[in-house]
Parts: sequence; structure tokens; C-alpha cells
Amino acid sequence: MAQAQVRIVSSLADVDAALQDLHITDVNQANLVRFQLDEEAPLQEAINIDVRTYPGRHGFILVNPELLKCKFKAKTALETSFRTMLHASLGRIDQELQGVEASIAALKVLVLYHDNQIPNNGPQRNRGVLHAIYPHPPRVPCQPAYGTQTQQERDEAAARDRRAQRALWHAKLRILEVRQSILKDKRSEMMSKMMAEFKRIMDERSDLGAGYADDGFPPLA
Repeated sequence: MAQAQVRIVSSLADVDAALQDLHITDVNQANLVRFQLDEEAPLQEAINIDVRTYPGRHGFILVNPELLKCKFKAKTALETSFRTMLHASLGRIDQELQGVEASIAALKVLVLYHDNQIPNNGPQRNRGVLHAIYPHPPRVPCQPAYGTQTQQERDEAAARDRRAQRALWHAKLRILEVRQSILKDKRSEMMSKMMAEFKRIMDERSDLGAGYADDGFPPLA
């Protein structure tokens, strides 16, 4: 009986191509070929092969099942770490977004306040100190108050306080809305780029799972 050929494969497509090349159409011809998993086989392809690989003698023999086991272990460990890291990273962004969105909601209410709803944050303006601008400030003692302001002056000052408060609320709202937009873009970009990179890692040829490796250190932060 002729010795079975050994074909190195990296995917199920390679297995099918080898069977076609050898004109093998039935599992009863399994003794004509054996398969050896390529050390650089992509993790995802190795898992696809693993799905069809079982202990026994009635299929096509895989001569290096230990390598398949290492590939499976590497994919499982990396996938678990990746999902944990991504979940934690997105969670931190979501937590920050939650605080920002709560502040935005509050500010959107505040900017619509009528004048009589805005608290008076200004000082008592019954008396004041006269201030003057000097080109060359002289050494002068603190000057006495210049008298009691009129009601009109106090009303105008209170109106300025309200305008200042409303302007501050508007400024904060604008800043937080930009921050909200940045965080949303960051979340979307992180999800998209990280998932794409992980898929590339799973699909590309590499030494991942070519042997035993410490998959716990350092962790994906």
C-alpha cells in the first residue's frame, strides 16, 4: 500500500483543494492523504478546521493536533482579553458621556429661565467705593464710599448679573456639546477600529498559537 501523502494546510479551502488535486471524493480514500496544520495558519482558519476535527480513525488524519490545540487556546485567550478590554474602555466613555449629557440637559433648561427665575448672585449694592483709573497710580489711602446708589442703578446692576449668568450657562452648554460630540466620535472610532484590527489579527498568517505562550501577562489594559 502506498504511503499516504502529507499535505500542509492553513484552511479548509486548502483541505478541499488537496482532496480535489488527489482526486479523493470519498472518506473511504482517507488513507491516501494526511494533513498537517501550517504553523502560521490564521487563528480563525484553524478554528474552522477544529470544528471539523474529532478523535477517531475514520476521517482524514491530522498529524499535529497539538498545534491545533495551541491555536484554539490562543484565539480563546486573546478573544476573551480583547472583549474584556473593549467593554471596559467603552464603559468608561459611556460613564463620562452620561455625566456630560446630564449637565447638558440641565443647562438647556437653565438658559430658558426668565429673569425672575435667575437667582441674584451679585453683592448688596447699597454703597460702593469710588474707583478711578490712573495713568500712574499714586499712593492714596482707601477712599470712602461715594454714597448710596439709586434704585435704577441697582436694577441695572442686577440685570447685568442676570445677563452674565445666562451668558455663562450658554458658554458651558457650547463647551459640553462639543465635548459630547468628541466622546461620541471617540466611542464610535474605538469600536470600529478595534474590531477591524482584531479581525485582521484573526485572519492573517502569524505565529499566534504556534506553541505555548503566557496569555495572562501583560494584560490588555
